[in-house]
Amino acid sequence: LAPGTIVAIYGSNLAAGTSQASGAPVATTLGGSSVLVGGIAAPLFYVAPGQINAQIPFELTPGNRYQVQVNSAGALSTPDSIQLASVSPGIAALPSGQVIAQRYPDNSLVTEDAPAKPGDYLTIYLLGLGATDQPVATGAASPAGVLIHPLIAPTLTLNGNTVPIAFAGLTPGMVGLYQINFQVPASAPAGALKLVVSQAGTDSNATILPVKP
Repeated sequence: LAPGTIVAIYGSNLAAGTSQASGAPVATTLGGSSVLVGGIAAPLFYVAPGQINAQIPFELTPGNRYQVQVNSAGALSTPDSIQLASVSPGIAALPSGQVIAQRYPDNSLVTEDAPAKPGDYLTIYLLGLGATDQPVATGAASPAGVLIHPLIAPTLTLNGNTVPIAFAGLTPGMVGLYQINFQVPASAPAGALKLVVSQAGTDSNATILPVKP
């Protein structure tokens, strides 16, 4: 896991009920539950008895192990530990493995029935790209008027070929969400093409981008 990553914590009796964050900045207490990661209160997006979605604090140092502990109405879980890395890229995808991609400028989704075409400009979404060139507070939304880039630049491959990236960074107005904008190469063949993002030698999950000239 990288600092700033949004994670799901699973267990039992993690919260008395189900609650969801209403906006940014994201609070560190939700529905009577809180989470400490390395002694720092983590912003909570969602809590339920069996699951909590939280953000790993940006303040933590990569390369270290940290304890995670849930507090539900004063009852503390047994601490567990996580290992932090500088980056841990993960691409948002459907359960089938198909990448969640939007076309520019109409934001329409790429699907099997509406595949991408060579020359299309696409946006994909990611977690775990780590620290940025301008700091954003844990739980805060990325500013809308400033483009914020990861300190370690990612690379993107499609069907095994490197594709130039037009923009990689935090998604304006969102918390902990990154995006990559790129153009589908004119030479891209038809088919279910393998799309992978790499960063500092670490590969993301392999996703599928449907393409049809």
